[in-house]
Amino acid sequence: MNKQLPGGSSSSKLLSMIQLRGVRVHNLKNIDLDIPLNQLTVVCGVSGSGKTSLAFDTLYAEGQRKYIETLSTSARQFLNQFPKPEADHITNVPPAIALRQDSRKNHSSGRGIEPTVAITSGIQHYLRLLYGSFGQVVCPECQSSITPQSPESALSFLKSLSDNTKFQICYPIQKANEESSTNLIQDLIHQGMTRVIINHETVKLTETLPQIDAQWDSLLVVLDRLNTKVLNEQRVLDSLELAFEKSPGQVTILVEQNQSKQKMAVSLELDRKKWFRYDFSIELICHFCQKEFILPEPQLFNYYSPTGACPVCEGSGITSDLQNHAMVSQTCPACAGSRLNPAALAVHIQNHNINQLCQLPFPVLLQWLQEFTQNLKDSDQERLSPVLREINDRLSLLSELGISYLTLNRSMKTLSGGESQRIALVSLLSSNLVNTLYILDEPSSGLHSADNHRVITVLNKLRDLKNTLVVVEHDAEFIQAADHIVELGPAAGKAGGEIIFEGSYQQLLSSTSSPTNQFLKSTSVSVLNSQPRIPDPQMITLTGVTRNHLKNITVSFPLKQLCVVTGLSGSGKSSLIEQTLFPILCELLAETTTPDTFQFCQSATGTGQIDEVILLDQSLIGQTPRSIPATYLNLFDDIRAVFSQTADAKLRNLSPTHFSFNSKNGGRCPECKGTGFTEVDLQFLADITMVCQECHGKRYQRELLDIKYRKLNIAEVLELTVDEAFPFFRGQPALQKKMKRLKDVGLGYLPLGQPISSLSGGESQRLKLAAYLTTSSRSQTLFLMNEPTCGLHPLDIQQVLNCFDHLLMAGHSIIIIEHNLDVIRVADHIIDLGPEAGEAGGSVVATGTPAEIAQHSTSYTGAVLKKLIATN
Repeated sequence: MNKQLPGGSSSSKLLSMIQLRGVRVHNLKNIDLDIPLNQLTVVCGVSGSGKTSLAFDTLYAEGQRKYIETLSTSARQFLNQFPKPEADHITNVPPAIALRQDSRKNHSSGRGIEPTVAITSGIQHYLRLLYGSFGQVVCPECQSSITPQSPESALSFLKSLSDNTKFQICYPIQKANEESSTNLIQDLIHQGMTRVIINHETVKLTETLPQIDAQWDSLLVVLDRLNTKVLNEQRVLDSLELAFEKSPGQVTILVEQNQSKQKMAVSLELDRKKWFRYDFSIELICHFCQKEFILPEPQLFNYYSPTGACPVCEGSGITSDLQNHAMVSQTCPACAGSRLNPAALAVHIQNHNINQLCQLPFPVLLQWLQEFTQNLKDSDQERLSPVLREINDRLSLLSELGISYLTLNRSMKTLSGGESQRIALVSLLSSNLVNTLYILDEPSSGLHSADNHRVITVLNKLRDLKNTLVVVEHDAEFIQAADHIVELGPAAGKAGGEIIFEGSYQQLLSSTSSPTNQFLKSTSVSVLNSQPRIPDPQMITLTGVTRNHLKNITVSFPLKQLCVVTGLSGSGKSSLIEQTLFPILCELLAETTTPDTFQFCQSATGTGQIDEVILLDQSLIGQTPRSIPATYLNLFDDIRAVFSQTADAKLRNLSPTHFSFNSKNGGRCPECKGTGFTEVDLQFLADITMVCQECHGKRYQRELLDIKYRKLNIAEVLELTVDEAFPFFRGQPALQKKMKRLKDVGLGYLPLGQPISSLSGGESQRLKLAAYLTTSSRSQTLFLMNEPTCGLHPLDIQQVLNCFDHLLMAGHSIIIIEHNLDVIRVADHIIDLGPEAGEAGGSVVATGTPAEIAQHSTSYTGAVLKKLIATN
């Protein structure tokens, strides 16, 4: 039934709405919802309440399906396999573009080539076009410019010579091994040629042939001898055209030497006089070094392609050598890490090859681009305008998002989560589309609170271009900036999936049914920890750290405490923890140190106080589409054993192996090989993932699905969330113990069979933590984590904090990079980096308890904490 909206008729208002009716995707409970077009809508709710099911599995899936309906017949032939979201009807959905948490992860190519800022932002593509169409080849040996020549360019050269200068127009001939000199000379005579130059001597072809030296490999045929004093341009042009035709493609001009020395020319003695030799070619050949180059075209600057990749490192920029029985990576000596072959690096624009250009900070690069544009001819400006505009717009957007300190050649794997997030946004938001549905998954992920406004400003600009934005978010600032808010809940899994609030931010603050309102509206003063749990802890200290932008800093990390590293995105947190502290500790504990161990750090002390170090980052943990939480934590072994013990399984002689979808010998579906999905190749489009038509996504053959345990088959059990499976497997203590760890880290809402490849970075990290917690260890372990609360609703974060308390009480130590204030305010010790990002960061701004940091005048984190404890 249509809703009556204030300010106009029901039908006219709904025309400006995405209309969802009876949506039953995953745990969504037959919901009806209207989402306003051309507005910013935030979808919030506790973790597992159905936000992703609504935003991505419903809205994005329908927008993608609608778009494909507009394509050619060859693409639409697969639409009968493209599933519609389970709903009564969905209307007014624009074409959709999505940016998910898992799409921001850094995937290298099969050859180990890591993406860079230029590639992820889309700028690399336009730089290739620019260098391919306007680049100038410069010989790396003699620094002379090399261009394909023509009769017109050779004529321009002759016109530039001083008056009364003698010159000769010639073309070279190479003698084949079996060719007779006499026959070749005779042929030239028949063509009407009168002079040749052999071994620095001019020979008239009218003379007797025996006087010609037969010991030569090449000669110059003289077509014309002229003087610039009276230059007949048409005659010269005719001679040049004939020379290019006869050679073919090679012309030599000999210029008589005068008082002024000619620049960059080969001096030779001809008939006992001094001449300069100038060679012109339609090929790219350096006439001074005799090196041949490739004509610039976009693929030459693509290190993912054999055309442009360095032949030594194959485009990766690094090589590996076996040293001390271990493979050691180093910068490729052939390309110096540029990844490109010499031919690509020889192409310049304004004294920069493409690699040198990508090393410039964005402000310098923008200035270079402005100067380059101003120096172009009007015709070139018009031709290059689309390319230059795209480069300029994307660079400006990167600067606007606060990451102007980066360089385009920076590897994405070296960036923080907040930096990666904003670069991915640039590629998405630079499409300049209108009337499009953009769906984003937690754009606040990895951002310091002080950076939130930058992303919000860009999202508002995108909305103002008549686009519709649907953003899944937990951050209070993003929720407050929304035009419209939808909250799902009231709890996770099957206890969620309902619309519990829909309206404006002010209406949300007045809601009595909203869990989100509990933390947005809190009137109590937030308490900041002022007393660490161990007053005088043991320390691990790094001295003189210089990795990336870190400025020779000394940092002490307390053990057996919750130590939080804070600071703006790009201030050096990941450089300090993931790229410096972790590898040093690994090598020291394994006693495998090399001279490179302390390349970016002078010394490390206190490391003997821990037994092991574990980095729980946000990288992928499932290597195949069949990886699921149940297999990662070895839950599935116990589940398969339970099913194999049922009466029906014993009657059919089914073992635990038969219930595995990973085994060829099991009962997995032969069509999808146990993934539940198949890939459809659309050739000119990205592959589409379809639900398997054989097993309908169940992964198993029908025989296996007939076996029930407590009225559920194994496919139905894998659809249970951890919270639902925990009571289901009552009487199975081993299973329940492992599932309890998943609940402890805030993953109770995850289905046991959800593909791990679909998890966000924060979920992947917490899954790794749960896996560690299921094993017993007496060693003193240091845990390093990067934003473990990513993707969690504020009301769910306490579960993770309880898990941290459990580890600390067991004598372990925790160091985390975090922007979430609920975690920062309860830390035992804070190390705040900054004060800004990039070159303006990399220093230790402040250290101490949250209460002490809040009093620091120059700390961005301190300012936010101080605001947090302000009395409302």
